[in-house]
Amino acid sequence: MSKRNSFLCSLVASAAFLAQPLASALAITPINITVKSGAKQAFQGLGFSSTIAGSNGYAKLTQSQKNILQKLLCNDAKFKIVRLWFDGNKYAPQPGVENMPVFVNPYVKSGFIADALANGCTTLLLAPGALPSYMKSEDSIYIKDTEIFNYATLLANFISRMKQEYGVKLHATGILNEPNDNSIRFKDSQWPVMVKALRQELDNRNLQDVKIITPELANADSIAVRIIKAIKNDSEAWKALAAISTHSYNMAAASWIVSQIEGTDKEYWMTEAGNNGPEEPGDALNAASAASRFLNDMNNRVTHWIWFIGHAPSHTEDNSTRIIPYTISPFKYQLFQKYHYFKQLTRTFDVGAVFRKSYSSLEKDMRWSSGKKPRITVASAKNPDGSWGIGISNYTSDKFFFALPAGLGYPEGTLVSDAQSGRQAETFAVTVFIEELAQTGDIKMKMYRSNSNVNNVYIGTALMRKGTVTIPKVESLDLITLRNQ
Repeated sequence: MSKRNSFLCSLVASAAFLAQPLASALAITPINITVKSGAKQAFQGLGFSSTIAGSNGYAKLTQSQKNILQKLLCNDAKFKIVRLWFDGNKYAPQPGVENMPVFVNPYVKSGFIADALANGCTTLLLAPGALPSYMKSEDSIYIKDTEIFNYATLLANFISRMKQEYGVKLHATGILNEPNDNSIRFKDSQWPVMVKALRQELDNRNLQDVKIITPELANADSIAVRIIKAIKNDSEAWKALAAISTHSYNMAAASWIVSQIEGTDKEYWMTEAGNNGPEEPGDALNAASAASRFLNDMNNRVTHWIWFIGHAPSHTEDNSTRIIPYTISPFKYQLFQKYHYFKQLTRTFDVGAVFRKSYSSLEKDMRWSSGKKPRITVASAKNPDGSWGIGISNYTSDKFFFALPAGLGYPEGTLVSDAQSGRQAETFAVTVFIEELAQTGDIKMKMYRSNSNVNNVYIGTALMRKGTVTIPKVESLDLITLRNQ
């Protein structure tokens, strides 16, 4: 069997089918969204990371070119957080070695950190991506118990040296990126030990204001719950932890994660969302995926939301990881469609916006998790200036479907889509009711729209009456936002 047929057969086993050609639906489906009373989390901003390789490319740009890229994200699109990768194995290839240039060259000497801060970014997050190989147990995939304190010391020393020697203040640090996919991991019992040791070592260096966030798992799944519970069950470790963290790929933030921090002062950092594969400008499918995950996470107590790669040298086979790919010689850059979606969202929800929990008449809590993704995702918040913002993302498209060839046991041309993707294109009339505004008078809300090559365009005003407003037409892959002035 060819590789293509083998792939298709495996896809068929887990796919959703339509037995007839897709047709654009003429009907508009009504849907009601209720924004429940009660303040949840305060939004602290969007963020992006830069890989070490990407920052080495950044070093080759002129200062004016660097300023263009950083201004596009940190200023124009109002990104506030920068996630900086730290390779512990290259930094400390053997005990006693601290190889500062592996971090300083791409991030400090290149001007990357200084330029990001100068253009409006405010928060630096350290992202340890690998442990030193000598810390691994000889007979397992886990870190040695005896090396946990040493690893905490290594991270604290590095953060201290960055501040003392280079004037770089790191505001928060992870412990290990996507630890369950790493070559060296932590046992559940080792997590609270590590958190406590790192907090102690930071405090010993007068770094009490450096936050610890963890576990930064790829998905908000049962493994994340298990690790968070392991830390929470140790009161000292839980006190030392500033924020829980997961990533937003196939399984974004969800109620089973939120339940671990309800009634606490813990923040929830979503430290990585992304796509994989090629991308071209105007790709609304990837943009709507990003917007839907953002809105899902805002409905689930996330305070800080970070896209994988902000700007980096173009990689034609994996450009969808980037918001802004560029070439160095000649210098050219592209703004992918998700850039405009993000820019629209940050003009709807200011830093400090306090989100409420929203529910849908169609898909209840609109959860972005395993299986088919929600068709409409909505989130709403009250901004610091008193205005209200609403974000609506339509993640339906006929682009999710393709025709099967003959010879696979189904009629040739049968349309199939991946079981983890979105649904057929559908247009909705979305009515949003904000409970806290039920007793208010008429409120005019400005509406904006993005889609393929439609970039945050003003489309008129909608009248909210007694907390209720209807958007009569939200089409496939639309991002519609509303905000009163």
